[in-house]
Amino acid sequence: MKKLTRTLLAAGLITAGVTAQEPPAKRPPLSDEQKAQLEQRANDAWNKLPAEAKIQALRFHTALTKMPPEERRFIHERIRRFVEMPPEERQRLRENAKRWESMSPEEREHAREQFRQRRQEFEEKWRREHPGEEPPRGLKSRAGENREPKPTSPQENP
Repeated sequence: MKKLTRTLLAAGLITAGVTAQEPPAKRPPLSDEQKAQLEQRANDAWNKLPAEAKIQALRFHTALTKMPPEERRFIHERIRRFVEMPPEERQRLRENAKRWESMSPEEREHAREQFRQRRQEFEEKWRREHPGEEPPRGLKSRAGENREPKPTSPQENP
């Protein structure tokens, strides 16, 4: 648990630094005092990290800064979603990850096939219920593609 917390803290620090290099989102500007407080909190958090977490954070930072902006935004969004999740949902994700790790390759392939089947059924149902409409982002991005989704857990639902 502590390792996950340290990793998320490091990821948050990294993504904050990486996104600071991009145009800011539509947020009200911070006062000089607010900026100083944020910097002090970031410095305090960094100083509390063990050396191995700092090294890992620097590796992540280097990798993220080399990525194209759209990939950085994708990763930043996933981290933001995880950090903002209610504790119950985070716990469910952890349990799903443990279950996935304990599965054999055959069980994982079976779970992937079930996921593909459920996703196809969901897409077909959505298209029947919304004829002529533009599909939502999650469906639209996969429409017409030959690659298949790779779930991170067997319980993942579209």
